[in-house]
Amino acid sequence: MPYERCLLSLSFAVVLALGSGQALAVQRCELNGESVSPNNGNTTAGKSGVMRCVDEDGQVRLREQTLRDGRFVGPVVMVLANGERREYSVNERGNRHGLARTFDAKGTLRKEENLDNGSADGVQKTFGEAGHLQELQFAAERRTVLTIGYLADGTLTELRCAPQSVVPQDREVCGHTGRASDVTLYREAGKPSGTVSFLRGQMQRQSVLDREGRQVRTEELKDGRRIKRVFYASGKPRSETDFIERDPNSAGGREGVAREWAESGQLTQETAWADGYEQRIQQWYLNGRQKLRQQIRREGRDQERTTESFWDNGKPAAVNFERNGRLSGWQKYHTEDGVLIREDEHGERGVLLRRKRYTEQGVLEREERFLEDGSRI
Repeated sequence: MPYERCLLSLSFAVVLALGSGQALAVQRCELNGESVSPNNGNTTAGKSGVMRCVDEDGQVRLREQTLRDGRFVGPVVMVLANGERREYSVNERGNRHGLARTFDAKGTLRKEENLDNGSADGVQKTFGEAGHLQELQFAAERRTVLTIGYLADGTLTELRCAPQSVVPQDREVCGHTGRASDVTLYREAGKPSGTVSFLRGQMQRQSVLDREGRQVRTEELKDGRRIKRVFYASGKPRSETDFIERDPNSAGGREGVAREWAESGQLTQETAWADGYEQRIQQWYLNGRQKLRQQIRREGRDQERTTESFWDNGKPAAVNFERNGRLSGWQKYHTEDGVLIREDEHGERGVLLRRKRYTEQGVLEREERFLEDGSRI
């Protein structure tokens, strides 16, 4: 309810004042020359005009709000204790709607928003202390589809593009002219943070630099695949993903390969994806020997996973079988010499059913069966 929301917002200002140690502020409001109280609907019922409230000690020093037939609808002006001035309008639902502006204590425009029933819609601008455009965004369907960040000299700090041109400023930098763009981004004046290229709003390549100018991350679209790489400070590869580039609205899932390396250059993990799911995972020790080999199969909602683990000397350590995240069937465990030392059988929901123990020579030593209460026979 608009009236209730007004009460809450005004009450919140009083709470802020109390929380900061200030004395309880006295708010004076008038409408058409008459004293009114936004906390008492009887004083504003059926009235129209601009209610002006002054609070010399409060968090909100000045508030001018339009009433129409006793309802708060239309332009609002607020001046805060720090001198910040906010201008906007509210609709019949009590939400901000239309153009909204925020000025600092010096009168400099710092933010300009376009709103639709409380949500950002269209062009959104943020300005620096000196008044230069600092960030330009475009919102559509409750999400930000374009972001361009600027330094005071007009060079770019950030660039995220929409599939189609939405403002004149994005045509060249987002590649909407038919040619791929080539843009250098800056952390601060004279200090680049990387480069980026777009064609028709789709990123073609990107390179990200750290403060020392070292390349820490790259991304490129090549032959229908998007390849992302992350690097150690030494310049050696740390990780890489190589996936088929799909339309964001398509039903197809992730498909490709992801890899990770130690700083020594040793490959430590490789994961193959298909139809949006992991299909195969392999891991290696730093000495180069295989650590793990895992195969994943899916049938409908069911998933089966077979995992072969190895000791760092290359000998088998275990073979495990899982179904839907629970151990199922026979599991095998080996000593560091590769000798079978134990076998466990798991049933429904991963419950342990039987266990076989072997000597270090691989001879069956004992066999146990587990009952529902965990006791053994």
